[in-house]
Amino acid sequence: MNKVALLLIGAAVLACGCANNEKLREADLARLAEWLPGAYDNRAQVDSDLAKSVMDVHAPIALDVVAVSAQIIGEELYYVQQSDATNPRRVISQQLYSFEKTSDNKAIAHTIYNFKEPDRWASGHDRPDIFKSLVPDDLSSTSGCELKWEFAENRFTASSSAASCRGVRGSGARTEIKIELTATEFKLSERTFDSTGNVTSGRSEDPFFDFRKGNR
Repeated sequence: MNKVALLLIGAAVLACGCANNEKLREADLARLAEWLPGAYDNRAQVDSDLAKSVMDVHAPIALDVVAVSAQIIGEELYYVQQSDATNPRRVISQQLYSFEKTSDNKAIAHTIYNFKEPDRWASGHDRPDIFKSLVPDDLSSTSGCELKWEFAENRFTASSSAASCRGVRGSGARTEIKIELTATEFKLSERTFDSTGNVTSGRSEDPFFDFRKGNR
């Protein structure tokens, strides 16, 4: 077999592999669209902490996730709001999650946006049409803190890169974000470390908040 034929075969195999990867990532995005939205809380985790007399009990948090449309930002967008489960009017955080296939189709890329005027978008899960007016200048994100999502064993896992997700330049601080998702469970850990490795934000022990869907 001559070199030209071998090159053609190699190109065909590569093209087939790329097409398969693209189909897998499309399936991942569809699964995310089915699994991610919903009303969650970590009541079971808090009850477990109390039953075990844990010193540092997880804060009770309600989590609301809803798909939204803002074509100028991206195709796969979700508004994510955390609130005090004992006082729903106290909003803890508001973010916009954006998902897209990586350029090599080997994973799903996840960018987390923060709102420059969060009060304007508060309770967006109850009025998702407001996001149709969203423009890039309404948002901010931390460069290098994008997550990569992968699906295996009926579970998504995602994490940021410790090497690139860093705080103020020169400070030595780094941020670690980890997420796990199933059809009924959303686990989130977000911690910041100083240059010596000490946790400066987030939980030192048992860092994941374990949110369960459908309890509310």
